[in-house]
Amino acid sequence: MLVRSLIGTGFGLRSRREGTGIGVAGAALIALLCSSCFSDSTEASAQSTANTGGSGAAATTPEAATPATATPATPTDSLEADLVAVARPKIDALTGALAAGDLEAARDALEAYDAAWNGIEVYVNVRSLSMYLKLEADLEVAIEEGLAEDAPNFTDLQALSEELAARYDEAIALSVQGPRLSPLFDDVAALRIVRADLRITGSALKDGNIAKAAEYFARFAEGFEDAYPLFKVRDAAAAEDAERAVDAAVAAFSESTTTADELAPLTAEVLSMYNYGLSLWTTAARNADPSRTDVTTADLLRLSQLHDIRIQLAKSWEAWQAGDFAKAGSVAEVVATTAFDRVKPALIAKGADAALKDLIDGYAALAGAGGDAEEVGDANLAAVRGVAVAEQALLGQFWTDEAVQAHLAGLPDVDSLT
Repeated sequence: MLVRSLIGTGFGLRSRREGTGIGVAGAALIALLCSSCFSDSTEASAQSTANTGGSGAAATTPEAATPATATPATPTDSLEADLVAVARPKIDALTGALAAGDLEAARDALEAYDAAWNGIEVYVNVRSLSMYLKLEADLEVAIEEGLAEDAPNFTDLQALSEELAARYDEAIALSVQGPRLSPLFDDVAALRIVRADLRITGSALKDGNIAKAAEYFARFAEGFEDAYPLFKVRDAAAAEDAERAVDAAVAAFSESTTTADELAPLTAEVLSMYNYGLSLWTTAARNADPSRTDVTTADLLRLSQLHDIRIQLAKSWEAWQAGDFAKAGSVAEVVATTAFDRVKPALIAKGADAALKDLIDGYAALAGAGGDAEEVGDANLAAVRGVAVAEQALLGQFWTDEAVQAHLAGLPDVDSLT
């Protein structure tokens, strides 16, 4: 977890770093994330090794074959293994609470585990989908549902928690013994760990617990200081929008009269924007190709083609706002057909065609007629952001490459859509 203190009763707005380099920002964020948790994670890693007997669990799990985003390597002592191990002691706390029949402590322990797990689950998901589903969709859900019953069966739940611990040790072994993944996954995990406090904020507000929500949002706001430069690397305008949303929520929490109902939509907006920024990093990581070492002219052409879609979407939206629905619709139709078809083969190769096409079609269906401005604007913005995600699918691993940045700088400007 981040080493941080509450920002104060007024939270306090602070300037965020303007750095754009992945290495510096990512390393600083990850260092903060890990500096206070290695004592637990070291113990958990040792326990994992003892339980598995160093038997090479990764080799015996079908999904543990080298992922597309991995590079051949000897067993790793990477940050991944340390981060995955952080959640392990939370399971022991859960098991202890269940053994004691302490319902409140068990619920708190499960919440703490879920927050830690949500931060690092991407590693497990990539290495073994069946392991991921067993841990989350099977065991965790069963425990959560059991704790929600009027009279929880603590004996059965303790057994489930013990099985969760045993399976989690296997997940740790996958990270320890498996080939290294793209380092982009470390950035993804770091961003997800920061987000965990925001998710708890939302749950607390649902329960009307403003004090708890304020505590966890303060932690999130502290972590956002270091997450911001990472978001800015992928989409500077969206990062600034997210920063404004965070500051608005900080200001609202600073007012003692603000209600949970008033805070909820503000934090939901922050979560939505944060999830978009995170999706850019996740897409880049999942589509990283270790066999590729440089950028080609064809790659840059694909970026130009996607940018043309972005420009046409902007033109269509401007026409719609001006009341020229015929033009707005016709331009949107060109985007959905001719412009999209140019880049479609490259997107298909990455499995990124359908998602973008659905967003474009969603906007095109509204663009040719009058309607609710907020609905049409949201559909347009969703399509624009879909373009950004597609860019990361095609070339995210090289996003900070000098050739890519120079090419992007030479593309026509597009006014920010709001």
